[in-house]
Amino acid sequence: MISHLCELSGVSRSGYYKYFSNKSEELRANRNANDELAKYYILKAFTFKKRKKGARQIKMVLENEFGVV
Repeated sequence: MISHLCELSGVSRSGYYKYFSNKSEELRANRNANDELAKYYILKAFTFKKRKKGARQIKMVLENEFGVV
């Protein structure tokens, strides 16, 4: 059954089982947590001093105000 579904979706069986492994789920959870933290800092930099900013200004605020590299 799994082989047939993998064939239909164009995924190898090993790739399917790797995706659902505990290690892979743990890595995805860590990546999502890091993404949420980055989102928090970027939004905070975007609205810093109640003014909207572009990419360069966001980068400068992240480096100078929040110490994010």
